[in-house]
Amino acid sequence: MKTKILLISASCILVVIMCIVSFYAGSQYSRNQQLDASKNHPLLAKRIFIENANDTLINFEPLRAELQKDLEFYDERVSLYFEYLPTGTSIRIGDKYQSVAASLLKVPAVMELYKLAEKGEVNLDKTVSLKEEWLDDQYGTLHRKGAGHKLTIKQLAKITLEQSDNTALNGVQAIVTQHNLKPSENAFNALDVEFNDTPTTELELNTRSYSSFLKCLYFACYVSADSSQEIMTYLTRSTEGKTGRLGKYIPDDIKIAHKIGVAGENNQAACGIVYLSSRHYVLCVMINETQERGSEIIAQTSKLVYDYVKAAKPQPMNR
Repeated sequence: MKTKILLISASCILVVIMCIVSFYAGSQYSRNQQLDASKNHPLLAKRIFIENANDTLINFEPLRAELQKDLEFYDERVSLYFEYLPTGTSIRIGDKYQSVAASLLKVPAVMELYKLAEKGEVNLDKTVSLKEEWLDDQYGTLHRKGAGHKLTIKQLAKITLEQSDNTALNGVQAIVTQHNLKPSENAFNALDVEFNDTPTTELELNTRSYSSFLKCLYFACYVSADSSQEIMTYLTRSTEGKTGRLGKYIPDDIKIAHKIGVAGENNQAACGIVYLSSRHYVLCVMINETQERGSEIIAQTSKLVYDYVKAAKPQPMNR
């Protein structure tokens, strides 16, 4: 009888040990999977893949005060949005100022194209020919290839963001329009982005609204992680405005997924995600100023934010 009891006890202990080992092995496997997924999507939020990620607590009040002081001269002719992505802490200045979106709209256009691809309605590897009505010599060089030039739809998207090319954008928009996304799937509606349509049909919005597109890519909330990563990669490779705006005074080895916008002579904008070590943040600035002066103000503002975030000391957590 005693032998039987001992055998049962030993079996129970063995089962418990096996469960513990299995639990920790499973947890380790899960963590490894999460880390692998994060490594494969370095331009997206780590919190998507890693559970219970720790946030770094930083006091942004001094930065808020300095930004307000630096930009107070422009009163209602400037809009700024900053968000520290690990915690969601934000700084908003000039919500009333809305700028013509111009080339900034190339980002949601490509997002909608990738949405259609994920729905199986568009094959990004399909070859298309440039059409005469797509050709636009206002920005970019693709128009020089002329009508009939062949390239894939994915190449159109890539050129749209990397070179801010208007001809490529026209092709992307034409393809998206052909498939008619549901109103609820439109990037603006899906993200609940606030904007105004002007009498001249030029769409206007502020920095907080536009940042929604970049944050949605960062958190993969509209298209998949793979699609978001691909779009963000295009934005990090964009040479348009990086050296003259957000990245002018930031080290070259710091990745910035960014987009600029220029409308007329006095509407300047630059928005992006700055990948500073584990302290990623969004910065978007729109200002009513000449291109030369506006670009320098954006560059100086970007440097101020970068220097602050880089040097900031973590604050102790209150318990």
